[in-house]
Amino acid sequence: MVTFAALVIAAFLQIIAAVAALWLLRVAKGKLAWKLIALAFTLMAARRIIDLYIFLHGISYPVLLLINDWLGIGITVIMTFGVIHLGKVLYSYNRLEKARLESETRFKTLFNNSSDEIFLADMKGNFLEVNQEVIDRLGYTRKELLDMSFIDIKSPKYKREVDPNIEKIKNHGQLIYESEHMTKDGQIISLEMNSRVIDYEDKKAMLTIARNITERKQMERRILGAVINAEEKERARLSKELHDGLGPILSAIKLYVNQLKDESDENEKQELFGITTDIIDEAIENTRTISNNLRPRVIEEYGLVKAIKEFIRKINKTQKIGITFNSENIPEKLNKTLELIFYRIINELINNTIKHAGATHVDVFLEYRDERLVLTYHDDGVGFDEQEIFDHESQGMGLNNILSRIRSIDGDVSFESQPGQGMLFKAWVDLNTLS
Repeated sequence: MVTFAALVIAAFLQIIAAVAALWLLRVAKGKLAWKLIALAFTLMAARRIIDLYIFLHGISYPVLLLINDWLGIGITVIMTFGVIHLGKVLYSYNRLEKARLESETRFKTLFNNSSDEIFLADMKGNFLEVNQEVIDRLGYTRKELLDMSFIDIKSPKYKREVDPNIEKIKNHGQLIYESEHMTKDGQIISLEMNSRVIDYEDKKAMLTIARNITERKQMERRILGAVINAEEKERARLSKELHDGLGPILSAIKLYVNQLKDESDENEKQELFGITTDIIDEAIENTRTISNNLRPRVIEEYGLVKAIKEFIRKINKTQKIGITFNSENIPEKLNKTLELIFYRIINELINNTIKHAGATHVDVFLEYRDERLVLTYHDDGVGFDEQEIFDHESQGMGLNNILSRIRSIDGDVSFESQPGQGMLFKAWVDLNTLS
């Protein structure tokens, strides 16, 4: 009886094990190792049923016993191969798990050592995780931040844009936009935000990388201010030239024309006519001068290189400073806006050198290479402290004007200067970017 009970329990447990193994096949996603193990469990259950059948009927057919023995051998072979394959699977899993842990460690290292602020938030904007840069920049503790959302750290100007931006991120999967964060002590930080939707713990979340662009914004404001001031300065200069130069001449013409109308003596009329003609010629010349200042005629007629040479020739004639100009590979036809901007930059640089640098010599080199127009300017003047110049608006106006001009055509500049060591300035623009 005990033997029968043991056989029944064994058969029952083997059937359960076989069913469980077969059910787990879908979890194992058809892996060969688990297929073999499931087959082995199924055969073991069949063998237990055969044992129970033999015990109940008290008979032992040689064929049945032979099948039972071979089933035992087959089960052993199948289980052996299954275990070997399972070992390979486990080894592969361990390697993947190690790689995952290493990847996770690298991610955490990058996450916490990034120079950008990184936020992980749910789809309502509530923070799930932040990196160390966020903590350092905003001045809150990690615990405080994890009880906050984007709307809590925005400046008043940008609070109302949080919900619309979240909707855009949901709809498009990602969004790049500008925003402002307010630190715990009330300071404003300008940022470029790059947000995208990711899967996080079986849910959708937003990963946002925020790059500090405060310095860039300050520079943009300086450049904008320089552009506006330059425009106002140019308008004021033009107004003065028209008022002081052309205005009196036109008034004199009107006066003489009125005298001509009232004059009856023919000789007097001829004399007045001659004077009026001379004044009109002067007005024409004055107009030409004003026009030439707005857009040098020599650029229109002869191009950039000759215009620069003519300007430098006039400066050299004053003997206040010696200027050397060389050019190389300059195309005959250039974008007119580009020509005027480079001409004005050289004008501004030379004027700054004469006014402030106390230099005795300037080298100007203009060349075309690698599809770029490159200007190199060097003077042997007293030099200056770069930061100090930009910190004082009136002193840095000339350089800001130059920066605004070159960046208006997607160009770039660099300059090096230290007190007592002169200045080296470079400006370049890719001609392929100009239409």
